[in-house]
Amino acid sequence: MAARTSSCEDNDSSREKLNMGEETTKDSLLERPRFVDRLEDCFFYHAMELPGFGLVPAHWDLRGRFGDYVGGVDVTGKSVMDVGAATGFLTFEAEKRGATRVLSFDMSDAKQQTFLPFKDKLYYRDHDRWARKYNEEIEQWKNAYWLCHRLLNSRAEVYYGNIYDLPPALGQFDIAIVGSVLEHLSDQITALASIARVTKETIVIVTPVLPTEEHIARLEPAADNPDYDFTWWRYSVGAYREILKILGFNIARITEAQYRYEQGDCLETRSTIVAVRN
Repeated sequence: MAARTSSCEDNDSSREKLNMGEETTKDSLLERPRFVDRLEDCFFYHAMELPGFGLVPAHWDLRGRFGDYVGGVDVTGKSVMDVGAATGFLTFEAEKRGATRVLSFDMSDAKQQTFLPFKDKLYYRDHDRWARKYNEEIEQWKNAYWLCHRLLNSRAEVYYGNIYDLPPALGQFDIAIVGSVLEHLSDQITALASIARVTKETIVIVTPVLPTEEHIARLEPAADNPDYDFTWWRYSVGAYREILKILGFNIARITEAQYRYEQGDCLETRSTIVAVRN
């Protein structure tokens, strides 16, 4: 059976109806599962071991590293939101470790993603054409998630929307895991504010950081490297500390580890910030 995908137009139509007077509830926001059964229809961000397919390699291999990745936070008996779920590795691992409710969040439309506006790249020259091409890739990411969701017998919920405006109707989550997301956003602070509004206890942020208490951010790309158009800022520990305090959280600990980046055939260092609500 061919993969069944839901169009962006259908999603937009549903949200328009909600804005025209229908009461917005959690169930009205959640995605219906799509049936996917072919690897050819998928793009995997996380390496996954799947029944019937075995190991499916991908950009990042986090197998056996969940505890390190989330800074030792125990998800047992907790509700968890996986922000920027991609293939869903963190979602499915949280379920395995006894999370009571898991919601996977990802963008609903490619136009919500902002890249650096390098003058010769399609993103800048013809944004609409770029969005059409990128949406095709995003749909393949979502297909990979739904294939894993079915084969792993997942009960996780899914919401596609805007990271800068997560709706309160989704409910409150004990833990939000924000894994390798913030560095790809032009506005980390607004995104963190949106996430904090629906998080009761703990925010886990996995990202590169500058090891200083100065309140600074460093622009990551350079004009002579247009291929590096997907990472915006590297914030300092001090900047995160102050931003999280503004949002009502204190940093409990920061850990550091290396993870396998298959595309670059190397280990990449990432810091994990565990912040708890005051």
